[in-house]
Amino acid sequence: MSLNLDKSTWKRVRLGDVIRRSRSQADPATGDVERYVGGGHIDSDSLTIERFGDVNDGQMGSTFTYLFKPGQILFVSARPYLRKSGVVNFSGVVADKTYVLDAIPENGLLQEFLAFVLASDHFIAYATAEATGSMNPRLLWGQMQRYEFHVPPLDEQQRLADLLWALERYRLSIQERADRARDAAAVVLRHAWEAEHKVTVGDIGECVTGSTPSKANADYWSSEVVPFYTPSEIDGEIIAFARQRVSLAGAKAGRMLPKNAVAVACIGGDLGKSAVVVEPGISNQQITSVIGLPADDAELLQAVLAHPLGRAALKARETTTIVRKLNKSDLMKVKVPWPEDRTTLHAVIRARRTATVSANVEASRLANLQSELTAEIFGGAQ
Repeated sequence: MSLNLDKSTWKRVRLGDVIRRSRSQADPATGDVERYVGGGHIDSDSLTIERFGDVNDGQMGSTFTYLFKPGQILFVSARPYLRKSGVVNFSGVVADKTYVLDAIPENGLLQEFLAFVLASDHFIAYATAEATGSMNPRLLWGQMQRYEFHVPPLDEQQRLADLLWALERYRLSIQERADRARDAAAVVLRHAWEAEHKVTVGDIGECVTGSTPSKANADYWSSEVVPFYTPSEIDGEIIAFARQRVSLAGAKAGRMLPKNAVAVACIGGDLGKSAVVVEPGISNQQITSVIGLPADDAELLQAVLAHPLGRAALKARETTTIVRKLNKSDLMKVKVPWPEDRTTLHAVIRARRTATVSANVEASRLANLQSELTAEIFGGAQ
């Protein structure tokens, strides 16, 4: 998709000439402010900011005194490559390293357009290059003001902003549908956990512990054929990739996990994480897997274990010496809801998966489209 833009009427401007930074302050201790926004509340690559903290939650630092109001744009100056900026629809305070910004229409920039300027690859490349400091680089206000870019006339800005915001609203609606499917599944799973009928994991499938092929045998690691899974790769409902692979000989030296094995991390900070194996492979000894399940049951068991009540059941069986650990024998004794008729549970988990996959595919397509359009408008990375 191309916008076929005629930029002959566009003007080159300095960012500091078309925006202003609000420095209004308030003392949250007076009770006049209820919310604060920290960097952790702002999602990378998001154009809106929905999350916040309560000023009385004990987590807010002393520098959170800068007021913002609905419609203003917040830009986190620390580590600009994280792309944390967006429009807020509520009032609150931020710390000194988060800039509260307004466009100046009379100087040639609309507020609706500013959000996309700050999210563009061209600006992020500039901000990252100009940030100072090695441990926690920050784009100082003076440097930010010196950024130059081309802007169209106000009426064209409005048309472009309307298009880009329409795409963003569509992206959010897709995410909301996926969230609703996940919420519905969570409710059904909670009811299942609250039911009396439970069986042990060992009664559901065979539990096997992984084994790492010897690093001393170069033949085991000479070719990248079979995935070698570790707990750090259990992130989400499925294991999507492996950082390391082994040869066929290496796989024979380990323990092969078939497709639809449910891998459970059983040590350290990753303990309790679970995922369904998509590509057959082997794992290290920090993973115990449940094998021999059909696809629907594998996805259901993973969902049951990943539910907060499932994580609590796993935690109740762990042992702690120097590190947290869940032995295979203890995993086999964990009791989980497993009714004889699992048709409804299968359908709910399947609907959640379908909604999630659909949302991810569409979100990726939209992200590519948004990237193409913003590159055409603002230019790509410098």
